[in-house]
Amino acid sequence: MTLRLINDVIKPWEELNALLVQRFAFQPDLSDVTRLASALAVSIKHQADLRGVPRNEVDSASDENRLMSDVADAAKHGQLRDSSRDNKLYVASCFEYAANRGFRFIRNSVTIAHANSGEKDFMATALVAAQYWMNKLGFSLNRTLAIGEGPDEFFPTARLYFNPKYCINMAQTRLKFFEKMTNGNYQPVDPPEVKFEVFEIPEASNLTQGGADRPQAAGRSPER
Repeated sequence: MTLRLINDVIKPWEELNALLVQRFAFQPDLSDVTRLASALAVSIKHQADLRGVPRNEVDSASDENRLMSDVADAAKHGQLRDSSRDNKLYVASCFEYAANRGFRFIRNSVTIAHANSGEKDFMATALVAAQYWMNKLGFSLNRTLAIGEGPDEFFPTARLYFNPKYCINMAQTRLKFFEKMTNGNYQPVDPPEVKFEVFEIPEASNLTQGGADRPQAAGRSPER
């Protein structure tokens, strides 16, 4: 049972976490990110069935598992009979802004826009939901699970790369900007000016020696 949780929940969470720190541009509502997040929510929801724990017991004990259940059902059925459970996922590229340094890519975030609970960070919610089952099974990992961030690199523009491997079509992308506080936390900020660029990753034949990309500018519509 422990191995099933690691294989079906922990490993997919880590794989999605690794993808989200890549400087990729995503269509907010349709990409590998939303597909993988929906599949992870389904796997978390099924933990109760696998262990014979009543759904209402889990939902009462863990708001995070209740939200994962709602995300899983919305992914499978769309609009739900109980409208208070309705939700959608969207992806946004998050940047740190510093007036004297420019823009730093933090990560792509996945947000649960929930009819009753408001907006919740999917990765943080899924991690707490997974930890609920780890505690219930009485085991811990030999490593700490933490939401990843990109490197400490600032550029004059907020720049992303479009990779068709992870997003089959992109008409727009969503951006969020933050400033880093002295305590290390982030708070939303509205930069006075945003210069935004998306580069298309060329085909393998256009890669430079050593595999470095020669990005080519592509026009996309940002949504803030």
